[in-house]
Amino acid sequence: MIRSIQFLLICLCFFSTSCSRRNMEKNKKADGPIIPTALSVFKQVFSPEDTLLSNTDTLLFYRRSACFGFCPTFDFTIYQNGIVKYDGIQHVDNLGTAYRLASDSWWNLVKAELNKFDFYKLASVYPIEKELYIPDLPNTIITLKEMGMRKSVIDNHHAPKELKDFEIFIEAHFQELFNHR
Repeated sequence: MIRSIQFLLICLCFFSTSCSRRNMEKNKKADGPIIPTALSVFKQVFSPEDTLLSNTDTLLFYRRSACFGFCPTFDFTIYQNGIVKYDGIQHVDNLGTAYRLASDSWWNLVKAELNKFDFYKLASVYPIEKELYIPDLPNTIITLKEMGMRKSVIDNHHAPKELKDFEIFIEAHFQELFNHR
């Protein structure tokens, strides 16, 4: 009995190793290195049920808050499965909620932009001096979760140039996603 189990395990190991080698050979370029097959991180298609996001973690949350005037107020949320949710709250062209599906390449551009500076080393609130905070200005709130770490930054004004550049990039990047249907 024990020998038959050992024989079965040896056969199983041999079979899985040979299949693995065949897959590597398929991915190998002519006289080049072995290129692993990339797996998609995000969903490729989604259905209305996928927008029930109560158990799906957030990768990035971006909010432009209200001011005492006519400031555009909206939220964008990127979920772990690639679904992007837009909530147009006030003073925007598109009020209400809309969903899109981000691609891995779309998210990789966001990560590349974030890699230009260390988001996790930013202060939690700008301006850093509380007495310089201006209540009438809208706030930009960004929450990022990556590798188990979560960080939120509130930008009222006087944030570092790298953060301001990222805010401009991410708003345009979101708009591009929602304007292409």
